[in-house]
Amino acid sequence: MRTRGVPKKYRRRSRLAAVALLLCALCPATPPARGEEPLPATGSIESLWMLGDAAFKAGDLDQALRQFDTALARDQTRARSWNYVGGVHFAQGNYARALEEFRRALQLDPRDVRACNNFGTALERLGDYAGARRAYEQAVLIDPSYALTQRNLGILESRPPGNPQAARRAWERYLQLAPDGPHAEEIRRELTPPAR
Repeated sequence: MRTRGVPKKYRRRSRLAAVALLLCALCPATPPARGEEPLPATGSIESLWMLGDAAFKAGDLDQALRQFDTALARDQTRARSWNYVGGVHFAQGNYARALEEFRRALQLDPRDVRACNNFGTALERLGDYAGARRAYEQAVLIDPSYALTQRNLGILESRPPGNPQAARRAWERYLQLAPDGPHAEEIRRELTPPAR
């Protein structure tokens, strides 16, 4: 490699680039086993979250759980990973397990509004309506603009014996925050009085 006349700082960079290229050439790429998804590079937890989220949205809960579990194996200090794992267990109907994963997420980050909301939803599915209400109220304190908590609070308050006025207030707040949100039409139907 010719370096005469090249400033010193650029010579160092070009040597580092040459070493990196050599290392890439020496590392054999082994394809994943049949049926396995290739995993992102070590330390790429965000990539695992993206792969898991894509699998979750596609309905492949087993693949989503594998991705999120791999993220947890690499770093158990991220609340988001625990929240994702809890979300998969919730979607599978394993509410008690989901509750524990959401609890772990909240222990790591008590200000995680999604985990707090999800914790409330798991409590509600397990029949602990008072606990669910407390969790939703805490989520509202953490982030009053998180619309999904308003929807869930409205659903909780609409259950007997509930509080229909509180349900209406929560749903109206959802529509203020997310007028075109994924649950807006459903909520508008709830708020519209039945035709006589």
